[in-house]
Amino acid sequence: MRLILCCALLLPLSGFAQDIAPKQKPGRPPYILKTIPSNLINPIQQSIDIQADIPIASRWGLELGVGAVVNSWSLAVFKDESYKGLKLKPAIKYYTKRSAMGDSYLSLAFKYKNIRNDRYVNVIRQGGQYAEWLPERRRLVSWGVALRAGSQQYLGDRKRWVIEPYFGFGIRRLLLSGNLPANAEFLDERNPFNGNRRPGIYTDPDILLGFSLGWVL
Repeated sequence: MRLILCCALLLPLSGFAQDIAPKQKPGRPPYILKTIPSNLINPIQQSIDIQADIPIASRWGLELGVGAVVNSWSLAVFKDESYKGLKLKPAIKYYTKRSAMGDSYLSLAFKYKNIRNDRYVNVIRQGGQYAEWLPERRRLVSWGVALRAGSQQYLGDRKRWVIEPYFGFGIRRLLLSGNLPANAEFLDERNPFNGNRRPGIYTDPDILLGFSLGWVL
């Protein structure tokens, strides 16, 4: 009876000692080299992307991304047309959950693109008196910011493969310049999906949805 009473008295002290014992902090996230395979089959903009995750603390990291835009199936269709450029995608990550199987995060992602688009367009001239095919050389420079959420799942026997689905929402500014004559008008200018816009500055919503594949270094 005395043994049971002593155990009952010491049990709260044991629980208190466990509560105040310092917990081991998780290590830094791993260095990861990755790419976005879906961008190779994007019908609007095909690109080759390389990204790297660089940890800076147990909960914080940087993502540095660079990409080469190589083509567009919808904006460079005919012979001698092209759609090429450079894009940069840095981001700051905060890891909300860490484990050996995977990490979840929130990030503030920035985007910059500088693209040159050489194409032929069908326009009407002289107030609609006649139609004409003209070559157009456009420069599309855009920048934006988005709040993104994602998770990194580590796969394989050694947990070296990484799959990273993500989604986000942000805003984008586009500076568009071109060399069409001032009296040239697009036949279908009101269609928002054909990319026919007059030179100017535009503000658009930006939706991020995709996944990356990577390797833990």
